[in-house]
Amino acid sequence: LQSLSRSAWQSWESVTIIPCLTKNRLSIHLLHRQACLNNQSIYIDPESGLQVLTRYAHLQRGKCCGNQCRHCPYGHINAEINFSRPQKIFNTSYYE
Repeated sequence: LQSLSRSAWQSWESVTIIPCLTKNRLSIHLLHRQACLNNQSIYIDPESGLQVLTRYAHLQRGKCCGNQCRHCPYGHINAEINFSRPQKIFNTSYYE
């Protein structure tokens, strides 16, 4: 996978409901979007300062790693149910 095509990104964008995102969530959405369009594997979370893997990075891996990643394109298919760790919810742009 050399790059995330614009059509692939548009299909992800089609499920995002921008008016439902808070200012902070929109900031994360836009940072992630730009990183993916630039074929970057990470971006810096504006609130925590931590590195976050992009959907582009996950697609390069080719499968869900099971870690409930924020931008998992595989729907957390390999994430084990762990009642001591809350399950992340998809906010129309990413999991949180």
